[in-house]
Amino acid sequence: MAYEVASVRLYGRPAGVLRAAPDGKLEFEYTRSWVKDHLAGVTTAHALSFSLPVRSEVYGWEATGPFFGGLLPENVNNRRALARRLRIDSRDDFRLLIALGRDCPGALSIVDPEEPLAPETRIRPEYSVLDETELAELIEDLPARPLFIDADGDLRLSLAGVHDKAALLRVGGKAAIPTGKTPTTHILKVDINGLPDSARVENYCLKLAAELGIDVPKSDILSARGIPYLLLSRYDRVIGRDESGQYLRRLHQEDFCQALGRFPAQKYEKNGGLSWTECFDLARRLADPGKSVDALLRRVIFQYLINNPDAHAKNYALVYGGSGVQISKLYDVNNAAAFRSRFKETRPRMAMSIGGELDPTKLTLRHWAQFAEEVRLRPEPVMEALSNMAIEMPEKALALRESFKGTLADSDLLDLVVEDVGLRCSFVRSILNRAEVSGRPRPDSDFITPGGNY
Repeated sequence: MAYEVASVRLYGRPAGVLRAAPDGKLEFEYTRSWVKDHLAGVTTAHALSFSLPVRSEVYGWEATGPFFGGLLPENVNNRRALARRLRIDSRDDFRLLIALGRDCPGALSIVDPEEPLAPETRIRPEYSVLDETELAELIEDLPARPLFIDADGDLRLSLAGVHDKAALLRVGGKAAIPTGKTPTTHILKVDINGLPDSARVENYCLKLAAELGIDVPKSDILSARGIPYLLLSRYDRVIGRDESGQYLRRLHQEDFCQALGRFPAQKYEKNGGLSWTECFDLARRLADPGKSVDALLRRVIFQYLINNPDAHAKNYALVYGGSGVQISKLYDVNNAAAFRSRFKETRPRMAMSIGGELDPTKLTLRHWAQFAEEVRLRPEPVMEALSNMAIEMPEKALALRESFKGTLADSDLLDLVVEDVGLRCSFVRSILNRAEVSGRPRPDSDFITPGGNY
């Protein structure tokens, strides 16, 4: 059986070989030198993923497919547009990875085996600065040219996800296209198709998370020739400076689906995806388990209170650094109530259940207590964290909304977010207060969330 072969490089070093069988299924094998260095304790010779521990044996499709498939865009239309531009089959993960793999999420590169070796420690940036008109034209062309990919140019990168986005370099306050082996440093996102101002709502939600002490990427709403866009700093990139000038360094990362061996199509729990139990078990395997579990708990509560229906397992990630593997900054946050007028009918659903319940309008204190048991936490600190955020969030949401007025980041939709957050937090405080007074949870019917704005 004839296989196609690619070199998988981590930090610029050959970590393994990716092979594609004639039927398109992938397999992966670490190089002997990588296995040897890993056994010798070389810190950079770590596994590509928690789901792919370093070993000499070959990994088959069931283990290889989820990790490498998780590096590629998921949107079918985007894949088709990329394939047309690159002149390959949109269903061929292997050829897409070869075509886009020079700058993958994290510190991976997937290249032709004959590609010259270039170990990455401190990459000196090379780039071409875009003027405002050039950037605007690229943004307008995103549906036909996802990721700003140029079939005959230097920009070859991949980003996971389903929405229109691209990656670029930010130089002296200006957008630039990296050349050569220079990685991107920022992600550019535009409004979700059919949801005007979704980028502004996402920016607001990220800023609100930061106000509550949750680690998020730096974000800004900018514009090019009147076209607004959201610009996010990449958490898997480090910008530094030494005696020779500025340099870039890539940090390895993977999302929770990749880490736990789930295909992108399984990112929602109802589709066979991860549960919170599995996510918290993963957090306990990280460098600082206590800190990681606490960070994940705060994210669970925030996602519920912010009313984000898309908080699935691919929107949580791990980042590999000098102090070990940690939970990444929070990203891809939004609020469903801001867009309820855009849908004839909405069915309230969370991406991952809390205490076995996927409908946020039906959550009770019993569900939160069941959640605590499932993720192996005592219910008291879970309820305390829920209460504290529900008390703190409305005031911060209102103050932040006031600070946005009259700026490029402003939108009338933000008023809907503030209203929705206020109602949800008020409801949570009321049921917690009633439970405290009575000493026990009341019947489920007393705990149904009013409104159903999810």
